[in-house]
Amino acid sequence: MKGNKKLLVVAVLLLLIAVSYSTYAIYKTSVQAEATVEAAAWVIEFKDGQTEITSNYTIELSGTDCVNNHVLQGKIAPGAQCTKVITLDATGTEVDVAYTATAGTVTASSGETPVSTTGANAFSAVLTDGGTGVIEYDAANQTAELTLTVSWAGLDDSSASPEVINPADTSLQGTTITVPITLVAKQVPVASS
Repeated sequence: MKGNKKLLVVAVLLLLIAVSYSTYAIYKTSVQAEATVEAAAWVIEFKDGQTEITSNYTIELSGTDCVNNHVLQGKIAPGAQCTKVITLDATGTEVDVAYTATAGTVTASSGETPVSTTGANAFSAVLTDGGTGVIEYDAANQTAELTLTVSWAGLDDSSASPEVINPADTSLQGTTITVPITLVAKQVPVASS
């Protein structure tokens, strides 16, 4: 009987081994591959005419930028304004581009800050369309033009008591008026799917 038990145990083990091999016998194929994708191009230039605007660049408002009746060409005076076109060139960019342009506080090289909102010495600096917009990557024209306008309020001859700049006040005469401009272009966020 002892021999039969051994034989039975061996038979059960052989049966288990046979069942195990037949249960786990499968076909298997394995490969390794790579996935590639090309990153979209980002080509952005802000330009003053044909010159690229970079950090610390000075946009000169002179010559034909400042043409006002009764004021020397290239100069600003009370009641006059100067304009300059700044171009955002996104030609070759392969994503939609959102841009903003803002004009900061107007200052004068004399150290004065002529930014009052009223009166003859009030200066203002504005950009067309609020300085914001979007250029689509597939647009036929991938440029946007922003017009910067710097104005000196000047004399108000229409009021009963017009405000006049004191001719003895030479604090702004011959000074350089400065307007800090911030130009930002960024990718339009991609909506998650």
